[in-house]
Amino acid sequence: MHVRCAVLQLILGAAFCCVTADYVVAKPNIVFIMADDLGWSDTSNSLTNLGNPSDFYETPVIDRLASEGMAFTNAYTNGPNCAPTRSAILTGQYAPRPTNNVYLVNNLDRGGSGTLLVGPSQGLPTGTDAIPTHAFTLGEMLQSANYTTSHYGKFHVTETGTSGAALITSDHGFDQNFGGTTAGNPGSYHSNGTNFAGEIGPELDLFAGNYTQQYVDNNIKPYAVNTSVAQIDALVGTNKHVSDAMADAAIQFMEQEKSGSFYVQFHPYAVHTPIGNNQARDDLLHKYQNKPDGVQDSNASFAALIEGMDQSVARLINYLETTPDPNNPGSMLDDNTIVFFFSDNGGALPQSNNGPLKGRKGEFDEGGIRVPLIAWSGNPNLVDGGTVNSTPVAGIDFYKTFAALSEAGDPTGVTLDGEDISGILADNNAVLGRDGLYWHLPGYLIGSGRDQRPQTVVRSGKWKLMYNYEDQSYELYDLDADISESTDVTDANPTVVADLGDKMLNWLDEVDAPLATLRSGQLRINATGPIYSNGAITTPDGPLTINAGEEVPYVLGGALSLADLNRDAQISLADWLMFRSGQSTDLTGMTSLEAFQKGDLDGDLDNDLTDFVLFKQAYESATGGGSFETLLSVPEPAGLSTVLTILAIRGSFPWPRSPPWAGVERSMSTARP
Repeated sequence: MHVRCAVLQLILGAAFCCVTADYVVAKPNIVFIMADDLGWSDTSNSLTNLGNPSDFYETPVIDRLASEGMAFTNAYTNGPNCAPTRSAILTGQYAPRPTNNVYLVNNLDRGGSGTLLVGPSQGLPTGTDAIPTHAFTLGEMLQSANYTTSHYGKFHVTETGTSGAALITSDHGFDQNFGGTTAGNPGSYHSNGTNFAGEIGPELDLFAGNYTQQYVDNNIKPYAVNTSVAQIDALVGTNKHVSDAMADAAIQFMEQEKSGSFYVQFHPYAVHTPIGNNQARDDLLHKYQNKPDGVQDSNASFAALIEGMDQSVARLINYLETTPDPNNPGSMLDDNTIVFFFSDNGGALPQSNNGPLKGRKGEFDEGGIRVPLIAWSGNPNLVDGGTVNSTPVAGIDFYKTFAALSEAGDPTGVTLDGEDISGILADNNAVLGRDGLYWHLPGYLIGSGRDQRPQTVVRSGKWKLMYNYEDQSYELYDLDADISESTDVTDANPTVVADLGDKMLNWLDEVDAPLATLRSGQLRINATGPIYSNGAITTPDGPLTINAGEEVPYVLGGALSLADLNRDAQISLADWLMFRSGQSTDLTGMTSLEAFQKGDLDGDLDNDLTDFVLFKQAYESATGGGSFETLLSVPEPAGLSTVLTILAIRGSFPWPRSPPWAGVERSMSTARP
């Protein structure tokens, strides 16, 4: 029986000290399962996807974990496909950090020679999409806390070649590696009875033998749902599926290491391509070929891969629930283990189901980066079970969370970009103190239905702001009201755009993000405010001319957007008159757009000196240094002086009986917002 003890929130993490009558439970074992290319709605549970489950694919054990554990509805990967997410998880860092530097699979110019921009090199100096050996990985951090670490399945982000795969154990923090190589897919899901394909590491060959009757009786039949017994028995003598072999290896490891603290990094190859009848396990393929098609989903071979992966998860959970913990008599291993289920990116179309989300694997639209996440444990002190959590979290958060759970603490001298979510896991009512998640791609991924171009993205609260480098434009989406990203609300929310745009500017500077360069010719950019390029924030005097080979900057559009009150794409006398007339209006209780059109440029529901400075600077920048005196000489709107006098008495302005702009033309000339 559990006795809850305090969860101490320390500077370096959360220390757990769950106590029985006379025994202190060891640091929790961690099992981290990450499917490959599993879409937001590719499971049959309705908790991780806001009630949008698949109507054909079946995942009974994942559904159970979601129901019993904590299901996250706003979980994100850190890249549009697998390599950047895996790198971010292992390093705990955003892609621009030098010990990460992985943004895409392969390279950043996957758009052909006709694109406007050219992506920089990524990954290692050779251009390989891999992390450097000097990165202090999540595995090494756990080893420092006396965990025995093991990896199973797809690794992908190590150097190429056989020696690169060896780095998984020699330099990347894993005591054992079963199947991990530089490959991004298995090549073939089945063994040949003796070994697996070259893309799968030879360590799994130990488990490559054909199915036996004893094996299917013990390891397949107990987890089968609505599957023909005859079809299962027909597996005897056929080639082993890699999903089953991975479970064999992981269970053997846990049995060997159950007396200590262990970390299992279980990364299935499923459900990445190749996808076809010859890749599925025959009993599951037969099941889905005989199942009526769903309205949304109907791919039998893909469904078989999904449920085969689900069954491998079931075996891990069953082992934890039925194996006595040698360190805690009377308890099973699940009592001191926390399990995470995640996916490395959104679903690849057409086989995947991303539900109502826009986009697919390879894109920064929600369908490419929002994925299922579940945390589960047999111990309620580790996971506040039976709950659904809407906090935005991401792959970079696993590093700091595991550091807290293991009591390793954050490593000295290592920059970590994620947050420790162990407090949320223990208490669904806890709040995470983060104001935004960021993504950055200084390159292209175009083709096979994908159209991802150079972008920077921030998710903050309900808002998602996307910046497009090709035309210096913004897109803003309210994900609470519009999860499908169908309506760009940039124009209706200028203060939100300005605020998140400024966060984006400063984040790019903080992580020293590289940008794409102009492929050829020249590009004229109307820079109306601060820009980021070449690792620094600057404020140009006017329009910019970008030459071939030069970085195309991030241009903060807040100044132009904020001063264009009538939204006619120019700053003119009409905007000035709207601004001045707003001085006579009580802005409290207005929507952000209504207040903005009354001159509230900084979003504080007041039209004051700060707004005036913003307007003046935007006007001069937009007009190429045009004299502001021209606007100052325009007669005041009727009754404005009386209103300003009242505002001065109230304390809004320190200038009684005169407009705030009176006599300040010269003194404001060098002011910045």
